[in-house]
Amino acid sequence: MPTTVQKWGNSLGIRVPKAVAEQTNLTDGTEVEFETSGGVLTIRPKHRRRKFKLADLLRQMKPRHRHGELQRDEPKGRELI
Repeated sequence: MPTTVQKWGNSLGIRVPKAVAEQTNLTDGTEVEFETSGGVLTIRPKHRRRKFKLADLLRQMKPRHRHGELQRDEPKGRELI
């Protein structure tokens, strides 16, 4: 599927054909990364870091990974135990 590079302000723009956008899950606002090697340009969706919630991670823990409390020192002040 050929497309044409066009001037867009001081930059160049490439229109992504609908079929290609659908195959690669590109939508309006998707961030992309560029990579060049040997004169070849590769464009790929930017991998977003997944955000984890503590509650979700704790739900995934298996009982064998849990451990009891550790106490290495005697209380130093007015700590509640």
